[in-house]
Amino acid sequence: MSYQEKQSHQNILDSINPQEFGKLHSFIKPKTEELRWTEIPWEINLWQARQKAGQQNRPLFIWAMNGNPLGCT
Repeated sequence: MSYQEKQSHQNILDSINPQEFGKLHSFIKPKTEELRWTEIPWEINLWQARQKAGQQNRPLFIWAMNGNPLGCT
């Protein structure tokens, strides 16, 4: 992180009013309905997922991407 980026982040942090932090925190914290994807029993092994799908006669959903999931490149 460059000096300018650090300064920019510090300026943002300095601009957050401590009395408003709770409101900001509750605003950015994921709601229960936004976390439903965590209830899915995701498989990380493609071969095991393929076998399980075959046994259950169900299709596969493959989510493939490049890079960090928080900053897809």
